[in-house]
Amino acid sequence: MVTSRISIFSGRALFISFLFLIIFLLLIVRLLFIKFYQNEFLDNESNSRFISERPLMATRGSILDRNDKVLAFDVRSYTVGLDLSEFQSEDKVVEGLSRVLNLDKNSLKAKIDNKKGYIELKKHISSKEQEEVNEIVKKGIYFQENLRRSYPQKNISAHVVGMTDTDRRGLQGVELVLNEKLKGLPGKFIRGETGRIRTEAKDGETVKLTIDVRLQSIAYEELKRAVNKSGASSGSVLIIDTTSADILALTNFPSFNPSNRKNVTDVSIFRNRATIDSFEPGSVIKPLAMSAILKSGKINSSLKVDTNPGWIEIGGYRTNDFKNYGVINPSEIISNSSNVGMIKLCTNQDSGLLMKNFSNFGLGKYPNSVLIPSREGFLPLESELKLRDKVSACYGYGLSVTALQIAQAYLVFTNEGLFKELNLFLDEQVESLDEEIRVLSNNTTREITKMLVQAVHSKNGTARRAKVEGVLVAGKTGTALQEFREKNIYTATFAGFTPAFRPKILAVVVLHGLEGEDHSGGLDAAPVFSKVVTQTLNVLEMGS
Repeated sequence: MVTSRISIFSGRALFISFLFLIIFLLLIVRLLFIKFYQNEFLDNESNSRFISERPLMATRGSILDRNDKVLAFDVRSYTVGLDLSEFQSEDKVVEGLSRVLNLDKNSLKAKIDNKKGYIELKKHISSKEQEEVNEIVKKGIYFQENLRRSYPQKNISAHVVGMTDTDRRGLQGVELVLNEKLKGLPGKFIRGETGRIRTEAKDGETVKLTIDVRLQSIAYEELKRAVNKSGASSGSVLIIDTTSADILALTNFPSFNPSNRKNVTDVSIFRNRATIDSFEPGSVIKPLAMSAILKSGKINSSLKVDTNPGWIEIGGYRTNDFKNYGVINPSEIISNSSNVGMIKLCTNQDSGLLMKNFSNFGLGKYPNSVLIPSREGFLPLESELKLRDKVSACYGYGLSVTALQIAQAYLVFTNEGLFKELNLFLDEQVESLDEEIRVLSNNTTREITKMLVQAVHSKNGTARRAKVEGVLVAGKTGTALQEFREKNIYTATFAGFTPAFRPKILAVVVLHGLEGEDHSGGLDAAPVFSKVVTQTLNVLEMGS
C-alpha cells in the first residue's frame, strides 16, 4: 500500500511540473510575440502614461524681398504668469510689473488680490521685458516661450506679404497662399517615468519675392501723398521690371500694419485693391483697342478721321470729346484721347476679333502666376455685344479690369508684342511655366509705342505730366466716370513705361473715388507716375 501511495504522489508531481513548464513556455512565447509584433502598441501605451507632453514650435519661414530684406519673420516672445501661492504681493513689486508690462497698476493689483492659483499676466513680451521682470519678481514668476510673427516693413508691403492669425496661420497674401511651405512641422518633448523623448520641430521654408523694398517704399509714400492731396478714397501703384516681368512693387493706400491690427475698424483696409478691385478703366484701354484695329488691316496709321463736331451719337447715346479735335490721325486719337475717333474706327471692326485681342492681353482672365488672391475682371462675350457695347469697349467702358491686369496688358507693349506672365516669386517651384505668346507683331507694337510717346511728349497730349527728365516715356491716361449716390465719382489711371523703345520699367497708377469734374488720369495719376519712376530709376542706377 505504501508503494502505491508513492507512485500516485510521483505521478501528480510530474503532472504539476509538466503543467508549470507548459505555462512557463507559453509566457516566453507571449513575451516574444509582444516584443516582435506588438512593440509599437507597447510604446504607445507607455507614452500614454508619461507624466507630461510639451509641443516644440516650428519657426515659420521668413519672407524676403529680392535683395534679402526681411518682410516677415518669427521672433521669440514670452507669456508671463504668476503662481499666487509663491508670489509675494508687495507694492513695489506690483508697481514694477505694471511699469514693465505696461499694465494698469490698480487693475493688476485687483487681479492678483482676487484670485488664487496661477494667473496669466500678458502674452508676447520681449526678451528684454522678460529680463526686467525677472529682476523685479524673485518668486512665483513663470514664462512660457512663444513665437510671434513680425513685419518690419509694416504698412508698406502689407497687402503683398499678408498676415497671420494668433496661431501664426496665414490669413492673407503670401502668408495665405504659401502657408504650407512657410508653416513647418511642430515637434514635441515628452517626459515620463521611463525617460524623455524629443521629436525635433522642422522649421518652415524661406520664401523670396520679386519685390524690392526700396521701390515699394517709394511707391507707397508717393501714393499716400497723392491720395491725401486729391481726396481719392484709395489707390494702387505697381512697378514692373519689363525684362523679367518681375513685380518690383505692388502697394495700396490706405494700408495697415500686420503686426498691430487692434485699432482697425474698417475691414476693407485689408483688401488688396491692386489685385481685387475691378473697375471700368476708361481710355487707358484705347491702345489695346487700337492694336486690334491695326491688326485687322482695315486702316493704317496715316488714315485721317473726322471727329467734327466733337461728339457722336450711337445707339441712342451721345459721346463727347473734351473738345472738338477736327480731322486727326490714329496717333492723335490716342494722344488726345478722342472718344469720337475711337468710335469711328471701331464701328466697322469685327466684335469677335476685338474681344479676342483684349483676351490675349489678359483681360477677363485670372492672373494665375501671381498666386495671391486676384480677380479676373469682366470681358463681355462677342454674342452679347451690340454696336453700342462694342464701341464703348474701345474706349474702356462695358468691361472691367484690375490695376494688376493693366500692368499685365501693357507688358505686351514692352515685350515686343509677346504676352509674358508677371512674376511675384523668385522660386522655381512657384514660377509660371507658361510659354510666351505672341499677341502683336513687332511693327504693330512699335506703332502703338509711337502713339504712346506722343501722348506724353506732344504739345496736346493728355499725359504730359508723366514726363521723366532725361528719358522718353510712353504711356496713356484713363479717366472713368461712375455715378454713385447721385454723385460723379472718377477713377484716374495712368500706365506707362520707359525708356520708350528699350523699356526697363513699367508702372501703373490708379486712384479711386475722386469727386468733382476737375480730376482725370492726366491731372492726378500721371504726376504720380513721374515721381515714382524718377526715383525708381535713380535707385536702380545707384544699385545697392
